[in-house]
Amino acid sequence: MSVLIEKDTPLTTDEKRMFAYFGEGAKIRPPFRVLNPQRICIGDRTSIREGAYIHAYEDTTDLMQYIDQRFRQDFRRDDYQFNSRIVIGEENQIGRFLLMSCTSSIEFGSNVVLSERVFIGDNNHTFSHPYVPIMQQPNKRGTALRVGRGSWIGVGAALIQGASLGLNCVVGANAVVNAVFPDHSVVGTEPARLLYRRHEVQ
Repeated sequence: MSVLIEKDTPLTTDEKRMFAYFGEGAKIRPPFRVLNPQRICIGDRTSIREGAYIHAYEDTTDLMQYIDQRFRQDFRRDDYQFNSRIVIGEENQIGRFLLMSCTSSIEFGSNVVLSERVFIGDNNHTFSHPYVPIMQQPNKRGTALRVGRGSWIGVGAALIQGASLGLNCVVGANAVVNAVFPDHSVVGTEPARLLYRRHEVQ
């Protein structure tokens, strides 16, 4: 049975006990949405700013009831069940509007900085069935996603399935990361360039 904490007031002591671990001096500033805190570890003195959605998926079989009866047999219940775990290390600073989606494993080292509007997801929607809405199809099981100690993730970046960063890496603004990078890597998109001018103005 999935557990959801969604509120616009701070976590209570009892709610912090629902987590696999909720560190000394750690905080999640409201509003926030946390799915299955029992699968989530928040390290000591880690700060997560407003607007965080942290989802550790466990059982989404309720989606099957919405599938057209003609196609329901095309899916298995265990396609909608996951053994996820999120570990966020000590002294992380996480900016506003984090979206984290986990069906397998997401792990941050200590002293990681995330800017605002960062997406971290070890999985993705499946869309193999031609007649079932994508939102009713199961999420694809993820592969472990890791962010090494001391790394900095820029504004609007997305770390998706296949991403793994070593120690003290830098990810530039709006970059999409889906590969393995060694310690001290700097990862980014190409800078903006002129494509063409609409008019020649004297």
